[in-house]
Amino acid sequence: MDSKRYEAGIASLGDACCGCGACATRCPKGCIAMEPDTCGFPRPVIDADTCVGCGACDAVCPVLDPPAGDSAESALWAKADDADLLGRSSSGGVFGLLALDALSRGGVVAGAAWADGCRELRHVVVEREDDLDSIMRSKYVQSSVGREVYEGIRDALRGGRLALFCGTACQVAGMRSYLGKLADSELFLGVDVICHGVPSPELWRRWLGYMEEREGGEVHGVNFRSKTTGWLSYSVMYEYMTEKDGAARSSSTRFSDDWYMRAFLKNASLRGSCPSCPFKRRCGSDITLGDFWGIQKQHPEVSIDGGVSAVLGNTQKGVDALSRISGSMAVGDSSHEKVVPGNPALVRPVQPFVERGEFLSALATGASIPEMMRRWDFEPTRKQKIISGAKAVVKRLIGRR
Repeated sequence: MDSKRYEAGIASLGDACCGCGACATRCPKGCIAMEPDTCGFPRPVIDADTCVGCGACDAVCPVLDPPAGDSAESALWAKADDADLLGRSSSGGVFGLLALDALSRGGVVAGAAWADGCRELRHVVVEREDDLDSIMRSKYVQSSVGREVYEGIRDALRGGRLALFCGTACQVAGMRSYLGKLADSELFLGVDVICHGVPSPELWRRWLGYMEEREGGEVHGVNFRSKTTGWLSYSVMYEYMTEKDGAARSSSTRFSDDWYMRAFLKNASLRGSCPSCPFKRRCGSDITLGDFWGIQKQHPEVSIDGGVSAVLGNTQKGVDALSRISGSMAVGDSSHEKVVPGNPALVRPVQPFVERGEFLSALATGASIPEMMRRWDFEPTRKQKIISGAKAVVKRLIGRR
């Protein structure tokens, strides 16, 4: 088979490629490498001299062959009873409970963890409860899923161990495609998170460098979803080791005042595949997790203190897993229709920022963070501020009822 056929396969996906890395792991010749593009997004690069045209990469690509639509067997609101776990989680702590359950039964858990001084985000496989904290909490950068994770999940399943994989919908779709029939095993649990989109790793690296220079210290911890200012009005917390005396300190900024977060939420820094994501409610996950935004309106009887998760059980396997942890959380019935209004990204891709192309082009050509901040401050207009203020008043009034 002529390897040139891949000009019509993964090599020609362009912006449609989600960067899951399944193709690189499946390639029997090891001729595909996931390398960062000019914005840091991982993309497959094929060594044409080594490629034998076997078709393994095309066969495993979830973009070329998306899964069928997901169904919601159950929809719940939930929050962990354990106050410490709830406080260390981004929303209601359900992922932590699922992970603890898997580890307690001899399983493994894969999720996204910081690497290289928080400059990179990579999926890792953990087997001990002491390592679980590293893969908890939302991290708004595209993570890479390497061969060691794909093969680690596969080997655990082949060895008769439970394996929980948590990631974005495209990552879950990639893992399921790589695993094949193993993904249908009762031992595998795929968990996707409601995804707004994945921001540029290069922008994140440059932003972190800017913050370190501004604050005079080296970043050794980042929490995008610190609840020190509450769950609804969460903050971004940076932990520094100061250069002068090596003392640790932290700074916290409301998410709406953090420029990196504003660029993310305005959809300026997202990967090219995100505005046309084909995996909305069709990644094959067993469970979908997210913040239950808007729960004050949908379930006014539920306390929002500490955060609340929206939980969809997409398969009977997922429903059974949620049943196993139900004794460790406050939980109640909800519906898909009640989750979607506060989480539209659950069912449809976000609209790209009108100048997204120019924004990423500036990043790719070496524009500094101060230069980009001057050109795109992402500050709301006066009209948007008035509308936002009115909505905040309405939310407070609803919350008092």
